[in-house]
Amino acid sequence: DRKSGSSELSQQSVGGAEPMKGSGRVEQAILQSSPILEALGNAKTVYNNNSSRFGKFIQLQFNEKGFIEGGRILDYLLEKNRVVRQNPAERNYHIFYALLCGADEEMKKKFQLYDPGKYHYLNQSGCVGDASIDDAADFERVKAGMVTMEFSEENMVDVFQVLAGILHLGNIRFVTAGGAQIEGRKILQLVANLLSLDVYQLEDALTKKMMVMRGEEITTPLDVNQASDSRDSMAMALYATTFRWVLKKINSRIHGQESFLFIGVLDIFGFENFQVNRFEQFNINFANEKLQEYFNKHIFSLEQHEYNKEGIQWVEIDWVDNTECLDLIEKKLGILDLLDEESRFPKGTDQTFLAKLHSAHANNSYYVKPKVSGTTFGIKHYAGEVMYDTGGLLEKNRDTFRDDILNALKDSRSDFIYDLFEHMEPSTSDQQRGGRSRLRKKATVSSQFKDSLHSLMSTLSQANPYFVRCIKPNGSKVSNRFEPDLVMSQLRYSGMMETVRIRRAGFPVRRLFEDFIFRYRVLARGIAGSSRDVAGSVAKQFEPSEVHWQLGKTKIFLREHLETVLEKEREKQLEAVARIIQAWMIGFLTRKRFLRTKRGIVLIQKIYRGHFYRKEYLKIRRAVLVFQKFARGWSARKLYHRLLEEKRLEEERLREEERQRKEEKQRELERLEEERKTQEVEEMRARLAEEERQKTAAQELKKRRSEEESKRAVAKAREIERVRKRQEEAEREARKRAEESTRMAEEAALAAAEEAERLAAEQSAMLEAEAEQAAISQIAELDSALRAAEEDSDDEETVSLAPPGPGSELAERRMSELPPGIEEKTIEGYLTMKAGSKWKRRWCVLKFGTFMYFRGKQDFVRAGWMEKKGGGTGTLSRRNWKKRFFVLRDDRKLSYYEKDEEAAKPLGVINIAEAKDILDHGTKKANSFGIEVVGRVYHIIAESDEDCRAWVSVLKKMQQSSDVEVKLMKSESMNSRNAVGTLDISNIESCTPLESVSKPTAFTIITADRVFQFIADTMGDMNAWVTALQPTGLGDTVTGPSAVIENGWLIKESFSKKLRTKRYFVLNDQGLDYYKSTDTSVPPVGQILINSLCTVYLSEDATGKDASHSSFIVNSRRRFYKLTAKSHADAQRWVHSILDVIDCRPPIITPTEKLIDDIKDAKPKEIEAIYRINPILCYTSSQLKSSLLPLPYGNVQSQKAKTRGYGTLQEEALRIFNSLQDQESSGDPIPVIQGILQTCFDLPQLRNEVYCQLIKQTNTTQLDSIAVLRNWQVLACMCSSFLPARKFLRYLRFHLKRYQDSFPHTEMVKFSNFCTEAVKRTRQRDYPPSREEIIACLGRRELTAVVHCFGGGTCKISINSSTTAGEVVHKLSLGIGVMDSKNRFALFEQCGDLSKAIEDRAVIADVLAKFERYEAHGINEGGRRWRLFFKLFCFLDINVSADSLESGFMFEQAYNDVIQGRFPTAATQTLVRLAALRIQHDVGDYKSGAWM
Repeated sequence: DRKSGSSELSQQSVGGAEPMKGSGRVEQAILQSSPILEALGNAKTVYNNNSSRFGKFIQLQFNEKGFIEGGRILDYLLEKNRVVRQNPAERNYHIFYALLCGADEEMKKKFQLYDPGKYHYLNQSGCVGDASIDDAADFERVKAGMVTMEFSEENMVDVFQVLAGILHLGNIRFVTAGGAQIEGRKILQLVANLLSLDVYQLEDALTKKMMVMRGEEITTPLDVNQASDSRDSMAMALYATTFRWVLKKINSRIHGQESFLFIGVLDIFGFENFQVNRFEQFNINFANEKLQEYFNKHIFSLEQHEYNKEGIQWVEIDWVDNTECLDLIEKKLGILDLLDEESRFPKGTDQTFLAKLHSAHANNSYYVKPKVSGTTFGIKHYAGEVMYDTGGLLEKNRDTFRDDILNALKDSRSDFIYDLFEHMEPSTSDQQRGGRSRLRKKATVSSQFKDSLHSLMSTLSQANPYFVRCIKPNGSKVSNRFEPDLVMSQLRYSGMMETVRIRRAGFPVRRLFEDFIFRYRVLARGIAGSSRDVAGSVAKQFEPSEVHWQLGKTKIFLREHLETVLEKEREKQLEAVARIIQAWMIGFLTRKRFLRTKRGIVLIQKIYRGHFYRKEYLKIRRAVLVFQKFARGWSARKLYHRLLEEKRLEEERLREEERQRKEEKQRELERLEEERKTQEVEEMRARLAEEERQKTAAQELKKRRSEEESKRAVAKAREIERVRKRQEEAEREARKRAEESTRMAEEAALAAAEEAERLAAEQSAMLEAEAEQAAISQIAELDSALRAAEEDSDDEETVSLAPPGPGSELAERRMSELPPGIEEKTIEGYLTMKAGSKWKRRWCVLKFGTFMYFRGKQDFVRAGWMEKKGGGTGTLSRRNWKKRFFVLRDDRKLSYYEKDEEAAKPLGVINIAEAKDILDHGTKKANSFGIEVVGRVYHIIAESDEDCRAWVSVLKKMQQSSDVEVKLMKSESMNSRNAVGTLDISNIESCTPLESVSKPTAFTIITADRVFQFIADTMGDMNAWVTALQPTGLGDTVTGPSAVIENGWLIKESFSKKLRTKRYFVLNDQGLDYYKSTDTSVPPVGQILINSLCTVYLSEDATGKDASHSSFIVNSRRRFYKLTAKSHADAQRWVHSILDVIDCRPPIITPTEKLIDDIKDAKPKEIEAIYRINPILCYTSSQLKSSLLPLPYGNVQSQKAKTRGYGTLQEEALRIFNSLQDQESSGDPIPVIQGILQTCFDLPQLRNEVYCQLIKQTNTTQLDSIAVLRNWQVLACMCSSFLPARKFLRYLRFHLKRYQDSFPHTEMVKFSNFCTEAVKRTRQRDYPPSREEIIACLGRRELTAVVHCFGGGTCKISINSSTTAGEVVHKLSLGIGVMDSKNRFALFEQCGDLSKAIEDRAVIADVLAKFERYEAHGINEGGRRWRLFFKLFCFLDINVSADSLESGFMFEQAYNDVIQGRFPTAATQTLVRLAALRIQHDVGDYKSGAWM
């Protein structure tokens, strides 16, 4: 009786054709998703053991060939209320029972799972099991389906853990004690652990309500009913989001490409009518009413429309239209409207809602008002009349999922739970800056249901529907039983009876004329004419009266009777033809069978004959073999004896020859020894004679050379003197000839010049001079305007025009600050640039908002000057170091040149792809590296250590990277590091053509402190550059003028010259423009660009609302501005408007942040490529030039930050990174760690930045480095103190897991494991860790706290950085056996007589850190130390056993309170009696002879 099986069978039937390659995998995946969705979305109801409690719309996507290549599952109308409550004899969703019955012992122990009857969310209906449902087997099917759907093991554990948390959440009970309080903290702690929530935050979310009124948070306690609703809403939200996450995961598995067509299968719950119908039945029946309307539209309305369109004559049939019933429910002032309206009234009740229904709809024919007043109302649905009970209707309709609960779930340490609610926005936004807040109306359950239903109907309206009605044969859910009345009622209210009536009255069979003729062509033999005439003739043959058929315009319409006749006749004709075919086929098969038998007989005969003759042959062969055997034996023996004799003779001959050889060898050795001795004597004599001869020859040679050198020197000096005299004479003669020729040429030119030509030349020179003078005057005017603007401190930014030095990151920073879309604006080409008095041709690039110019075209990965050892064939040249210009291109070849010109020819090429290794230290010289190739090692020296490391890194990447990665490296090389100079386009004041006659393609770029002149190759190039470099084209995709948001006069202060100037400011969506007057048609004097990192706030010198003037500060990227308005109200208005512009600006994303996002969505192989290509994520020994993450501009305005003298966030981030690098040389790392932690506590905006710095500095393979160890120690302390934002927390966990997998069994991994455990439990801290806690973190151990009590007793207890006071009290109470006591114990801060209770949620490590600060500042009483004290917090029960430990605690505490005078003063006799009792308690009863 599994109803959902029909949808699965539909899927199987659709995919039943022969699939193409790969499509079977998709079909199997879609089928395997059914057990998962049935477990999560189906439940046992009164009528069905596997009823769908949500609408499942499955899209089977087909390609052009008709094969399934993907799918998609959409969900609608999930019945969330079933999670927390069920009707009698029904069950919750299957997955809960499957989890409890099918989980293994390890999972049950981990999630603390019990029998279903012990859970409130499962035992309300009294039905926890069913004999026809095997929950354990269902759980195995669910797990198998998840494996098929590629759920990871972690995903499966997360889903089951949330489901277990929902079950335990339902067991939380509330009691009234000054508002709702949770009964028993054990179950609360269990739920918090399963959902990875803070137990105190969870408690507050369930029992308290937080509201923001006039900028202040107000917390009010909830009553028991409200707390229960909060708990249930949390459970429903968890289940609904988990269901959607699972569905999204399944869709990602079965998703295909863009499909040609799709077939959709809708599986949804049916009409319900119980004895008591509640809110759930109302929504379900409303959905079925909408589906029935859709059914009517296609079955009845479209049926009549088809007849009318084809011109068929027939009698129209009336059918039941349920439009009025739907109007009653969903139209304006309908039931849903009134329900939502009453749900939003604070004092609305079920009775007032029922009264409004009776008043508004009593006269509606579809509304049923009961005759006897009660709590019900009725609706006449298409399926019949249904009465609904309004009890609890409003409470179920109100969505009690408050923002407090949403915020608590978003703060979960579980990434899975955070992902479930990441995109869910609160109904009331946080208090906006400036005191304004924005409210969003929270949707009720019925409105959410209605929206989901409309979405479903919209999807169905785009499809061509086919309806499948599921009919239950009986109400007992047993097999082989048919109840006619039940079946008839289902057929009636499902509209099937009306469908049958229409089909009987009309023409249910309709075919196109061509289709009709194709099917019945055997009946149309000999009939000619058009398709319409042929179809009519065929029909007329069998029904001449034309009662059972009619011809339309394109189709023939038949009744079932005539179709049956035609089909029978067609079968007869086909049967006759088939008989003829059968006869021929039978003859053919019989002959074929005969021939096959004949061939078999012949084959048997052939084989038998072969067997007989082979047997005879073998008999003869055996006899022949016997004769051969004896003959061969005789021959072999004879041969053996002959060979044996020959062998003996040969051995004797060999022995004799060996003896003769030995004798001959001995004689030869003796002769050679004598010859050697004789030769040595002769060589000795010859060597002595040669040495004497060489000595004499050397003396003579030396003497001759000295004489020749002296002669050559004299001759050379004489020759030089003669050459000098000849050169002087030649120069004098040349000068005379040049002067004479010049004089004669000038005289000839002057004589030959005509007057007209002279006048034309003079006129042309005059025009050119005027143009040049106009250009010079224009530039002078612009210079004067710029100087005046500079005096007023008008310009915001400065321009860096010098060649970028090492570490310059201007272009990189600019890239991160530009809004999305700036990358599309890229232009490059050659320009001739004026540099001093010379014009130089440069390759210019406008990219990422930065104008860069290079020496040549950037078609390489890296280039630069370095020294290379060797070159040439001589010995000296191979030892020399020569400076060469190296160029590394994307073809993996490193070329070196003598000059850095584009046309230069390479002196040599090194193929990096074939290199064996890149050596970090090529020689003993500094900044050197080597390239080892086959047969040689190239030794190279870079200009600096940083340049050397950069070259080695790029060459190694070039060896290991793929072609795609090499292209990416080439594109990244076009940055400011390789440029001759750069210019930020935000600093350009104007860019205009020069309009010079001699240089028509020249243009100028004017900034605050310099004028640039360029010449393009063509006019088109010049226009393109001028357009791209206009100040209005700064990279912001804005078309047309920006709308004015705010304008007015403000006083702008210049901090450099202490000037105050009045300017007219205009605020638009790009920034603040300011003018000298209210005329905004002229260019502005200056502009303050605004991006998402800018900040604005009221200045401290503002004296309040009554002040005549008020100032505010605007922090931009390079500087800050102090502006003064007329009044405090005007200043606030400006601040609010600027804040709105800042909020609307696109967020700035740095390269590090972008890479973190890429890592989140990347696959393992892609992740390693990201790390390999981007060293910004890895350890560096160099200093940072800017922060890793975008940080707001300006100084922090908190009082604590001002007191400690912090600078800007950017400065503090770089200062912290420098501290991390200096740790290696520090003897005691604790002060450095304390300083970093204190800064992060004072400046929370830096926490994410510091975490990224630490992850970067621990991402290295240098496992034995002291610096890396110090960084791990800082990271351990950070993880124990506070957590980063969610995105960076996920990145931190990934980093720790990656390190554990890469370097197991190392010392660093121990710190990684410690950090992993720390982030699971870290709580919000109020103080940075104490020195003792830091030492414990460095040792990766727990902290020891000493707790005192009355009587001088102490107890040492182990705690960690997140242990709360409540946990310590619980541990101590358990140890002394007072867990069941009604009295409440607590921890206190105590110093002498000072004592203060510690809240249960307070972190003990914070208290110890506070004690350390008290002692450092001398805050104590009488020099006593602060300590933790355990005692009673509240006396609720004084009737305890006198012998118990609790009685002793009460006595000691009461005694101490009397001594301290905390009770009212009693009579002296009473005090004496108390003192006597105290002595009796200490020393016992009085004894005779005692001193007292």
